[in-house]
This record gives sequence, C-alpha cells and structure tokens, in this order.
Amino acid sequence: MQDNPFAPPSAAADVSAGRGLVFSPEGAAVVSSLATWMRGLSIILYIGVGFLVLGSFAFLAVGKSGAMVGMIGFLILGVLLGLAAKWLRGAAEGFERGVMSDDEMTIGMGFRNLRAYLILAGLASVLSLANTVYQVVG
Repeated sequence: MQDNPFAPPSAAADVSAGRGLVFSPEGAAVVSSLATWMRGLSIILYIGVGFLVLGSFAFLAVGKSGAMVGMIGFLILGVLLGLAAKWLRGAAEGFERGVMSDDEMTIGMGFRNLRAYLILAGLASVLSLANTVYQVVG
C-alpha cells in the first residue's frame, strides 16, 4: 500500500507509538502564537479587573446615594471579567501544553475553557447590543 503524500502529519503517524496527535513544527508554531495572543489578552483583562475594583471603591469615596449599588455593579463586572480572563488563560495553557506533549485531554481542556470564554463574551455582546437598542429606541 502506498502512502498518501498529501495526507496531514497525523494521518501518517505510527499507530503503534501510542500518540494520539502529531503536530508539524508549523502547526505547533501557530498554536504557540495563538496561545501567546490569548495570554496577552488575559493580562489586559486582568488589568481591567483591577480598574473595576478600584472604581468600585471610588463609589464609596464619593458617598452619594446609590453608591452601594454602583459598587456592587462594578464588583459583579469585575468578577465576570476575572472569570473571562481565567478561562482565556486556561485555554492558552491547555493548547500550548497539549501541543507540546501531544496530549488530547489537555487540548480538550483548552477547548472547554475557550468555549466558556466565548459563551461569556457572546452573552456580554448580546446584552450590550440590547442596551444600545433600548437606549436608541426607548
């Protein structure tokens, strides 16, 4: 039987080696670059969490009526942004670790973290769109 020269690297891997995934050096570089970008974005999100926490304490410093509601709102946004940053960093680590060790389970954990991040980002986008429509129409 002749080997297919156009087959991806994983299709040409030795089944008896016990490796589930085989990444080419180019594929590993792409995933590493993606992980770097996701890690960088998570750092930016963590900085945003810090600003939200500082902003929540600024509501207390002002001391006007409704300051407690504003503080709680900022803290809730900070928690949600912190979760998004945690999930994005977890996805980056899972992808990079999984590619380097050819471990399917680690890559799967990275995809689960990425899915959770994308669900949260999608919900935030829909709520932002609904708020904009409400302000324009209402």
